[in-house]
Amino acid sequence: MYLLVLKQLGIMTVIVLAGFIFAKITKSSEKEQKFLSKLLLYFINPCLVFSQFNMEFDSEKLKQFGFAVFASLILNGIIILISILTTRTGKKGNRDLNHIDRLAIVFTNCGFIGIPLIRGVFGNEGVFFLLAYLMIFNVLLWTWGVYQMSGTINLKKIITNPNIIAVTLGLVLFCMPFTLPEFIAQPIVMIGDMNTATAMILIGVMFADFKYEKSYVMKLLKVVFIRLILCSAINLFVIFFMYKIFGSSINNCYTMLFVVYICSMCPSATSVPSMSCVYNKNTSYASLLVSVTSLICIITIPGFVALAELLFK
Repeated sequence: MYLLVLKQLGIMTVIVLAGFIFAKITKSSEKEQKFLSKLLLYFINPCLVFSQFNMEFDSEKLKQFGFAVFASLILNGIIILISILTTRTGKKGNRDLNHIDRLAIVFTNCGFIGIPLIRGVFGNEGVFFLLAYLMIFNVLLWTWGVYQMSGTINLKKIITNPNIIAVTLGLVLFCMPFTLPEFIAQPIVMIGDMNTATAMILIGVMFADFKYEKSYVMKLLKVVFIRLILCSAINLFVIFFMYKIFGSSINNCYTMLFVVYICSMCPSATSVPSMSCVYNKNTSYASLLVSVTSLICIITIPGFVALAELLFK
């Protein structure tokens, strides 16, 4: 499996490189980054999410989805605990950066990088299980994430988030005794299929706007280590024990655990600089975290998948 992950990351890297070259030639600005981010987050991703539920009802699938939600909650809960234990509040400037660190450790790019990666390795079945992680991601982002940045929680933003709406409507559709007609389903699928290329082009554009800040080096390295190595190592043993407990009683348990595990290993989410911008935090530091973790994950994700395969044998 790690070879499949490595191959898929290689394919995605080629698209990132193409996006990087295009952004350098056209001198793309932050305006283009924001447009692509909104296009992916509020239009393409919800279409991809919703399209995965357009299938005949299967009670076993619903049970599996529930288990994937449970596994996603466990992994995210552990990562939140790690983020709190490894970051401290101090003076105002450092406190602001520490809140960004916490978000960068907890929230992974399970949408922009996770979806195309999982789709390339596990197919649409894997994306179906990934939706459970994406649902937990959005709930936590607009509750715990917003609280870290602002000290308050906005329930309206959770309810009206397009990805939450897509999962909710998708589950309703999945439980119905029919599927969508072709002339409605096909356009939604076609829009969702744009996810991989558009997401990788966005990462390339972000790399083109990369700004090196010497003062952030040690803090940056600490967060990269926690996000990509410490969290991955701890969660590897968590999914191993979950497999030992539930593996014999839940169908596709192995696949589901690997899907949520890969999601938990992805680089820091592009939502982190977006939230930093909204709440007047250090956007350049947040963008640097996303860029560096996105680069290094090409090594860490296949490495930990290989370790997981050895452990599960």
